[in-house]
Amino acid sequence: MSATPGLWKVVISLEATAEQVEALTDRFVETICPDPAHEGPCGTPWALHVVEGGSLGTGEQKRLRRAIEETMEG
Repeated sequence: MSATPGLWKVVISLEATAEQVEALTDRFVETICPDPAHEGPCGTPWALHVVEGGSLGTGEQKRLRRAIEETMEG
């Protein structure tokens, strides 16, 4: 395994209320950067983007819903 950090993209699609998404993204931030009041740059460079599903194209929405459904299958 390489010791050199690389660029990664993690995609999580879910069906949730706006309040649930806000609580979840707060937890992501706390996990990635447990001390948001730290001085200087973050030890783990990161960015978080939240996109509301209605702004996605119909095909992308269907693809994501199918992926979510797969997690619900026995």
